[in-house]
Amino acid sequence: MDRAVPASFWRGGTSRAVLFREDDLSEFGPEQVEAIILASLGSPDPDGRQIDGLGGGISSLSKAAVVGPAPTGSGADVAFRFAQVEVAEPWVDFTGNCGNISAAVAPFAVNEGLVPAGDSPRQPGEGRDPAPGASADRAGVDVVVLSLNTGQRFATRVPLRGDRYDPAGDFAIDGVPGTGARLHLEYLDAGGSIGRGALPTGQVREVVELPDLGAVPVSVVDVGNPAVFVAATALDVPAAVAASPAALDADEVLQGRLERIRCEAAVRIGVADSLSDAGRHHRTVPKVALVGAPGAYRTTSGTEVAAADVDLLVRLISMGRTHRTLAMTGAMACAAAAAMDGSVVAELAGGSISATPPETGEAAGTARRVRLGHPAGILAMEVTAEGAAGAWRVPSLVVDRTAREIMRGTVQVPQAYLDGEAWFASGSPP
Repeated sequence: MDRAVPASFWRGGTSRAVLFREDDLSEFGPEQVEAIILASLGSPDPDGRQIDGLGGGISSLSKAAVVGPAPTGSGADVAFRFAQVEVAEPWVDFTGNCGNISAAVAPFAVNEGLVPAGDSPRQPGEGRDPAPGASADRAGVDVVVLSLNTGQRFATRVPLRGDRYDPAGDFAIDGVPGTGARLHLEYLDAGGSIGRGALPTGQVREVVELPDLGAVPVSVVDVGNPAVFVAATALDVPAAVAASPAALDADEVLQGRLERIRCEAAVRIGVADSLSDAGRHHRTVPKVALVGAPGAYRTTSGTEVAAADVDLLVRLISMGRTHRTLAMTGAMACAAAAAMDGSVVAELAGGSISATPPETGEAAGTARRVRLGHPAGILAMEVTAEGAAGAWRVPSLVVDRTAREIMRGTVQVPQAYLDGEAWFASGSPP
């Protein structure tokens, strides 16, 4: 017999995930929780389609989260564990975070009664202004969320209709058709998800030796999640940063170089013990991204983006494939890097986003708007960075997203999964 496990299916930003209440999983052990998540998404699927579940066959559509009360004294209202699920292998990774799915956590918590609904902001969100573009008199509740994976907090105001999240609105994000309610997420002290600060190697710029190219400059930044950035020009592929995901995935030489850089960064930040360990067991953290100076390009939907509309071009690799949009935590790290003088990313932005512009005399810590050009369009955010050399911190990072509950009910989990006897436990498909 299958076991019916309560769950809800959400889109958050440009990702989708199955969301669970923590108390609905309390009777299950850790391995059973992973089995429930695998059964929900349809992983593993050797053909990469996740045909037997709710996953979409790519990393941004193969996610889950477990949401519950925040620990006492954490300064948050609710907490969650994010899970990245491998498509083709029986693997669930709880080590990182997802900024897009984060947008769905507070609305889910409101709908599930995990936080009281009402129009009275509570500490530590008390007194915050409504999100830009939001109606000042629209009912809403401020929710502070804690990521248990990374220890990071973010605050967002959830618009309400009665005592439930109201997803209706006129705000649009590239990569998602239609419009929805604007969810204004402010990440508080966003740097250091693995405990080493915003610059986990202690350097704003360093080099990685590639067998065929020699020393390649990179910047490793941990804001949201760790990510390593390399200029397309440094890899002798200047046009690649404006290419489509399909074209980048087809370039095996480029993908091999990017994976080598990613694995080297994983070792340097202490996530992996060796290059082979990073490639085999640590595919989620860090991410690797190809970056370039502003330039015109055509999005995957055929829209023309002008060079003047972006500050940087970014193509992020997620679990071995080019992201069809831009992972939010990767975008956070990129925006932060753009504000750090001396980084590979800041150099490509031409200094226009520098944290301390010498001509204006503005103080360090001034919020900067960064526009990132990705395959589906433009992602803009505001970042506040302070410091110099290897001692940067990011007190605030703000981004706007939308989210929608697609379905709620129960996920049917085969008993064999819970008993450790799923078909993939033998190591081969049926």
